[in-house]
Amino acid sequence: MQTKRKIAVVASVVAGLAAPAVAVAPAAGAQAAPAWYAYHNATPAKSVAHVKTLESRGYRPITVNVSDGERYAAVWVKGGSAPEWGIWQGMSAADFQAKFNAAMRQGAQPISVSATGSGSSAVFTAIWEKKSTKFLTKHGLTPAQFGAYNREAAAQGLALSSVDAYGTPGDIRYVGVWTANPGGTWKYTYGMSRERHKEEFYAKKSQGYRPVKVAVAPDGTYTAVWRKDGRKSWAHYVDMSAAGYQQRFNALKKRGLHPVQVNAENGKYTAIWE
Repeated sequence: MQTKRKIAVVASVVAGLAAPAVAVAPAAGAQAAPAWYAYHNATPAKSVAHVKTLESRGYRPITVNVSDGERYAAVWVKGGSAPEWGIWQGMSAADFQAKFNAAMRQGAQPISVSATGSGSSAVFTAIWEKKSTKFLTKHGLTPAQFGAYNREAAAQGLALSSVDAYGTPGDIRYVGVWTANPGGTWKYTYGMSRERHKEEFYAKKSQGYRPVKVAVAPDGTYTAVWRKDGRKSWAHYVDMSAAGYQQRFNALKKRGLHPVQVNAENGKYTAIWE
């Protein structure tokens, strides 16, 4: 499935701050979030229907995820002006590489990539935008290779902007996109248990960092990108069921926050709100 259209980047300043298990009230004087729409646990057919409807209403996707035998989650925003974009789902690793090569020839690059499954059965989904900025994209990476590419990207002034973990509990693989650092110091962690991730959360938070991308692997470990950007209004939760994610979604919506990244594997959801 493919769809493309002209879209826009929309800025948002909203309120609220959450640790992995605690949310607090919105800050005073927060501005309204942009028009947005999010869905999760969608079948392939339902995901296609969402794309067609949202595209026709002027929305664009900002993050996409596939998990658990091809169930889709995504967040879309509306308004402004931006380059052409495309979204594909149900791709094998070979399909993804072919789409990547074709997009490169058209001057487009991936901004959000997700995968689930392993080997020849792995399924990919991705969002592309037409832009000419420097970037790096790799998939099928072992943990050691993932770490090496993070170091290589950092040396080139790039920061991890999209990440997902897939494969099997005994053979974790990573797909990542590194793009020009938009500002602020960044760090990454991977292969962290829930408790280790929680410890990192509080340690990083005390240093002024916040999670901007988080992915859960088939073995239940977490990968995270941490950025020191000064943002005070955000929320982050891990280890949620689909129903638990919906409950968080409803509660945080009332506080003026909307999801900017959703990731799942084996029925466990993690998400970031702003």
